[in-house]
Amino acid sequence: MRFIFTALSVGCALFCAAPATRLAAQSRLPSGMSIEQAVQLLQQNPSLQGVVRQRIQQSGLTREQIHERLRNAGYPETALDAYIGPSPTGGGPSPTVNAQTVNAIALLGVDAFPPELVQQAESVLARMRLDSTLAAATAGRGGPLPLFGFDVLRQGASQFQPVAGPVDDTYRLGPGDQLVLFLTGAVETSEVLDVTTQGFIIVSRVGQIYVNSLTLGQLRDLLYTKLSQVYSGISRSSDARTKFDISVAKIRVQTIRVIGEVARPGSYQVSATGGVLSALYEAGGLTERGNFRAVELLRGTKLLATVDLYEYLERGVITNDVRLAPGDVIRVPVHGPRVKVAGEIMRPAVYELKTGETLRDAVKLAGGLTPYAATETATIDRVLPPHQRPEPGYMRTVLNASLDQVTDSTVAPTALFGEDSITVFRAHGGRRASVTVAGSVWVPGTYQLGQGMRLWDLIKGAGGLRTDTYGGRVQVLRTFADSTRQLIGFPLDTTSAANNPVLQESDVVTIYAQTDFRPLRYVMVYGEVRRPGSVAFADSMKLRDAIMLAGGLREDAYLGEAELSRLRDHRSGNGDSLAVILRVPLDSSYVADSTGYVSRPTGRPQTADVVLHPYDNVFVRRQPGWELQRNVAISGEVRLPGRYTLTTKDERIASILQRAGGLTANAYPNGFQLYRRNGTAEAIAVNLPRVLRDAGYKDNLILMAGDSLYVPPFLPTVQVEGAVNMPTAVTYVPNASLSYYVNAAGGYGPQADKKRTFIRQPNGMVTQSRPEPGATVTVPKRDPTERRWLIEMIPFFTAAIQVVTSAATLILAAR
Repeated sequence: MRFIFTALSVGCALFCAAPATRLAAQSRLPSGMSIEQAVQLLQQNPSLQGVVRQRIQQSGLTREQIHERLRNAGYPETALDAYIGPSPTGGGPSPTVNAQTVNAIALLGVDAFPPELVQQAESVLARMRLDSTLAAATAGRGGPLPLFGFDVLRQGASQFQPVAGPVDDTYRLGPGDQLVLFLTGAVETSEVLDVTTQGFIIVSRVGQIYVNSLTLGQLRDLLYTKLSQVYSGISRSSDARTKFDISVAKIRVQTIRVIGEVARPGSYQVSATGGVLSALYEAGGLTERGNFRAVELLRGTKLLATVDLYEYLERGVITNDVRLAPGDVIRVPVHGPRVKVAGEIMRPAVYELKTGETLRDAVKLAGGLTPYAATETATIDRVLPPHQRPEPGYMRTVLNASLDQVTDSTVAPTALFGEDSITVFRAHGGRRASVTVAGSVWVPGTYQLGQGMRLWDLIKGAGGLRTDTYGGRVQVLRTFADSTRQLIGFPLDTTSAANNPVLQESDVVTIYAQTDFRPLRYVMVYGEVRRPGSVAFADSMKLRDAIMLAGGLREDAYLGEAELSRLRDHRSGNGDSLAVILRVPLDSSYVADSTGYVSRPTGRPQTADVVLHPYDNVFVRRQPGWELQRNVAISGEVRLPGRYTLTTKDERIASILQRAGGLTANAYPNGFQLYRRNGTAEAIAVNLPRVLRDAGYKDNLILMAGDSLYVPPFLPTVQVEGAVNMPTAVTYVPNASLSYYVNAAGGYGPQADKKRTFIRQPNGMVTQSRPEPGATVTVPKRDPTERRWLIEMIPFFTAAIQVVTSAATLILAAR
């Protein structure tokens, strides 16, 4: 029986230990959410901003209280206005989501980020990381090539159709045009002539003239005949006593149709001077399936013209564009063969080819080769037609093509097929007939290697030697055809021919300066200077010089003395000594403003300056007891709210409240809140009633600079939230239990985790006792995976019971 009990105990221990381990691993706390996660969560899920807005509005804080608290903490008082008022759909401002917004929400002490949002935050951030990874991978491949010309025509319809002249004499008139007739000389007059729907104009003293389909030049000839019959002074001679002119004041619009592969097929009103391009712009341009090389213009049943848009995209003109007529149809068919051209060309893109166009034409369309293109060979990645595929699974092949055909018209061009992908590679190689000089010359660089050029010829061409050149040795690095290298060194002088060798191609000459071999000497200046750090050492440098190079002393610098640490003399034989410490007196002459005026006199005579050594470390100490004022903010129900300066380093809460005039009659001490900014706003729970009764109580904390104290008015409600059937604010009832408030909110919901219900008292303290006025009761949701471990452990327990049962049977049988 002892064996049975032991086995059951082991099983029970395993059973009881499992949940603690699993629950610890699966816990998700709102405090684990960083500021950055909260910002990204709200930015990616605008609907969750409503949750934050609701929790702020249910906190019981008024707009004025929120403004005052934000203002005292150094935030703009309107930072959370978008979360205080109605939602944006109700007319309020759109919320701004950034780190300042989240910090301000945290400053209020409102539980705006419930635990259930943590899991959503993790999924959102995981998706964002995945999107970022995919974007980086796409960027690494260079991304897809653009379709040439696609974006040029993809723009909105023009709002400025040409409705007025000038037009040339070939413009054909029609109903809707408006003309202006001018007579000058013996007769001075003008009149506006509208072309009627029947195609007529009516001219004073002449009558009705039919002008439909006449060109402007033909109408001018007709008017010579008509007007000369009325005005005797009109003639074609240069000395005519009366002259006239006719011009188009307003151009008619006409209805045409655009069909096929355009963004917005349909009927459009287009100016009578417009052509195919005008109609395509009105239709939003071509789709990605559109044919750029053969846009059709149909008039009736006749194909009037075929327009190649590449002419416009490359040269800005269309050779066979014609003016549109009412009822014309523009049809954009599906594109023809397209090829990709990438690599060392001027304009990498996808291009559409006409029948018979070759690799030479494709490279020309792409703007030609770059200066870095390797013209020996380009590759063509080709999709094989079905009958040429050797076996299933293989549908592409790669061909080599010489680019000599691009520069030499006598070379036979390479034919291209649809979906060919052409890659022009970059040429690689070094320089020929060049040598390089580096180092202590006035103009270092790479120079042409002349015939018989020697070392001193190169130095002279590089401007000569600098004044601090080291003449002990010059080095020539020589590279041979088999890529092996040789380093040749010799003195730098002109007395020996051996020291002025003939240079070879790709030689690299290095000439050193004397300073190249000097140690980099410095002095370190630390402490109360404006720019602490390293200062370059110079001979005869004094302490005053080093401090000036470090920006001078700060206002809080101690002028009694500075500490100087110096390397020990290694020749002294004292192996245990690391440095020698010197105390150097300072005086008021070390402190001066930009005018040289001594801003902090000490009354002591000027002290002798100290000559520094290389690697000295200077430490300027801080003046004992010097510091700026420490300010705190007090708001809420105190008699004199505002900012206060702490009078001592250990001034406490009770003292500062007394200086603020004490609490008002409406103050609610139990809801007192203290916020301390340590990177982010941190709420500290304080039992203020006990502090006011006993100044020696532990909660009478020492205040720090930047603290914010808030005494709220009495709030006679208790907020119930979380997994309850009706989250709401419940009127406070003295001595009412936790269950009373949960039941007042509709009771526990089906997902409620009753055992983990907690109370956040108005001062920020979390308890499980009775709620106080202004408290918040939170009922967490039950973790759906919490009991999964029990299901997973069932096979283990079944096996354990079988083992125990078998062992017990054997023991009983043995007896």
